Amino acid sequence: MPRARFASLLSAARAIHVLHLYGAAGIASFGWALGRLLGFDSTPFLPLWFCGALLVYNLDRLKPDPSDALNIPERQRQHARLRTASIALTAVSAVLLVAIPARMAFAGQPLLLALTPAAAVLSLSYSFPIFGFRFKDAPLVKTLFAPAVVLLAYFAPVLLRGELRPNAPALAAAAFSGCLLLFNMVLCDARDVAGDRALGTRSLPVLLGEKNTRRFLAALLAGGVLAAWTQGWFLPAGAAGIYLGTLLIALRQPRGESFYEWFVEGILFLPAAVTLAQSAR
Repeated sequence: MPRARFASLLSAARAIHVLHLYGAAGIASFGWALGRLLGFDSTPFLPLWFCGALLVYNLDRLKPDPSDALNIPERQRQHARLRTASIALTAVSAVLLVAIPARMAFAGQPLLLALTPAAAVLSLSYSFPIFGFRFKDAPLVKTLFAPAVVLLAYFAPVLLRGELRPNAPALAAAAFSGCLLLFNMVLCDARDVAGDRALGTRSLPVLLGEKNTRRFLAALLAGGVLAAWTQGWFLPAGAAGIYLGTLLIALRQPRGESFYEWFVEGILFLPAAVTLAQSAR
């Protein structure tokens, strides 16, 4: 491959991650897999999950955090270069997050129109002091907030619409999803320990220390596998065990930003990959 073409592909791949297109696609694909697993139609929610992730993440990046210079210096530099594109994605996502629920409301489904503004305000309070403080600055909340909001976005609409009941499979799927999402976040916060300590941000890895953080991650891995196993979801259980276990082993050595950007964020694509593999059998 010519060097110029390789450089162009590398630049495009970097932009896909820096603008959170990769992560937003992962969040949407995770929700799609949950729909297939539990038998509800996730199609109406896919653009909302995708746009919601784009909006929250890009707004977070547009408001620089002092710890980013220590935690993710390369991504911070790349985002400065792509700032105009990030602003454009933020604006488009915000418009779609209003337009899609409004269209659904006219079609006789007003629930999402009511839920979306509340979800947006809650999500943005992570990075902006909407309630007088940022949730990111509260002890432990930096780690727990994002997985909890994403899990709520997956399950609350379908439960309120009566498409899903809080039965054993739904609870097992919520536990499985929560363990994977929290595993992802704890790994990222473990990478960010130096910057968080310097700025006084008390994330879970900062409070636990390195050894106890590894134990907590191992417990999340075991909890996710067990939750899937109890419902006979053996392929998701096995895939989660192998993938998360491999990440734990790999992170015994220091890894660069790209490892977290592609492989740790890759956790979000795991349920969809397993679902597609099952469908192909």
